[in-house]
Amino acid sequence: MNLSPPLTPTSEITSAIRSNGFAIAAAVSVAEFAHVSIIDLLGLGVHWQDLPRDPYLKDGGRYRYRRHASYTASGTELKMVPHRAHWQSVDYNALHGGIERWFEPITQTLENDECWQAVIKNTAGLLSTLKPVPTWFIEAHQFRIDTSDGIGRSTSSKPLDEGSAEVLGDD
Repeated sequence: MNLSPPLTPTSEITSAIRSNGFAIAAAVSVAEFAHVSIIDLLGLGVHWQDLPRDPYLKDGGRYRYRRHASYTASGTELKMVPHRAHWQSVDYNALHGGIERWFEPITQTLENDECWQAVIKNTAGLLSTLKPVPTWFIEAHQFRIDTSDGIGRSTSSKPLDEGSAEVLGDD
């Protein structure tokens, strides 16, 4: 049994997002559209080793680790905005929504990483080809879900509103 996700070829990512609302991209595809080396992209993984435990799990779980940052992207300009709470409605996230969640911010080292910035900026650029908006409002979540105890509830995958994007990461 093959449990691998159906990866979207790089040349089909834009059309997959247009028709399905999402695409599942291999690391090599992300590196290609972000204009970074695969080695630099995979090197970002080190930043997922020291994530603080998510203190907001309503089910009492201790399986999610997370950091958070918010950005705006306009054209080729990417700006980090002041740290703020992450909020989702209960309709969007039935398990953990409905509360302000103040996750620890991403580290300064990751914030300054050129590859990280390129991935976010070029993802916004790719999305702008589908829906041109003057400014993208982006929430970037580093998260890791530990399933070693057999429990690990993933995040929602509902479509995003116009002019918003989430850059999620999981190892």
